[in-house]
Amino acid sequence: MKKLLGIICLSIILFSSITVDAFVLRVGLKNDVTGVTISATSYFDLIDMHTNQVILTTYGWKTYRIETENGGLAVEGVGTFHGPLVLIPMSNAFGKVDNKAYRGKLEISRTNGARIMVVNIIDLEQYLYGVVKCEMSDSFPIEALKAQAIIARTFALSNLKKHQDKGYHLCPSVCCQVYNGVSAESKITTESVDKTRSLVLSYENNLARTFYHSCCGGKTAPFIWKEDGKTPYLQSKNCPFCKHPRNSNYSWTQRVSFYEIQKAFSTGEIASVLIKEHDESGRAKTILICHSEGNSIINANKFRTVLGYTRVKSTMFTLHNDGQGVVLNGTGYGHGVGLCQWGARGMAEAGYDFKEILGFYYSGVCLQKIVFEEEK
Repeated sequence: MKKLLGIICLSIILFSSITVDAFVLRVGLKNDVTGVTISATSYFDLIDMHTNQVILTTYGWKTYRIETENGGLAVEGVGTFHGPLVLIPMSNAFGKVDNKAYRGKLEISRTNGARIMVVNIIDLEQYLYGVVKCEMSDSFPIEALKAQAIIARTFALSNLKKHQDKGYHLCPSVCCQVYNGVSAESKITTESVDKTRSLVLSYENNLARTFYHSCCGGKTAPFIWKEDGKTPYLQSKNCPFCKHPRNSNYSWTQRVSFYEIQKAFSTGEIASVLIKEHDESGRAKTILICHSEGNSIINANKFRTVLGYTRVKSTMFTLHNDGQGVVLNGTGYGHGVGLCQWGARGMAEAGYDFKEILGFYYSGVCLQKIVFEEEK
């Protein structure tokens, strides 16, 4: 297997370059809230960007409440300003919003609905410091974490337009990638970012779609979303690496009553539930619900979403009816597309490096160094 993976990984080319438009990210930390409390870990300036004037310079341990008032932003004990307001911490300090620390700057603005939005303006690499540990345990080997850093960087850059209508690039939740600021940093995850600085995955000189998930259960899934663009590198393949003694989600069992399914999908009284179709990886594709008002065919991913991701951990399951409900026996956790994180751990523990890990899960992609517009 080691030799075979080496052949697969010849398609990864190091030190080619790809150009993208931005390296400073806008991460929407809070949106449509009534107010926030700001501070810092040391001195900070607060600037009203409307006038470009410093309205406050103070110690970080002092906190200030900001709320909307008379069409502006009222800073407790200071005054009301047009905004946006930008908190800039002094060197080596971190700004705080509601007692949570972040690198970079914090922009506080008033929304059209007279509410408050907070955006973290942050360098791409520093953003990743607060992402990698949230998406992959820092107990995993460094080579797995390097692979995670590269796909997280690629994912961020390929999704810059996801929230552009709201005034920022990315959100800090699973909608994009989980980002928890300074509190999510650790020595090994920071190292994984630094040692892969500027590296991304591409296909035909465009950023690749670097989907990832916790555990594929032995076989990754084909690309399942209807989107533009070529993704031949996201094919179903056997994964012998994620069956790990510490992986509690490799196999699972869950019972769901007919009553729950009836309520969830607004059907008549249920007689049986069956898997109607499977995809090429063996995952359920469609579910057939036979009930008193007829038959309903439900997409398996919708079935999982509606019943809950923590209950139906993947669509790689079999099911049997017990008269009052169905018992699902499944493997894996997540959608199954792209990199299997537990598989990446298994590969790293078996001696594979991050290039081989990425080559296995994204066959045919290139590993490239990003070049930003102003660097050309």
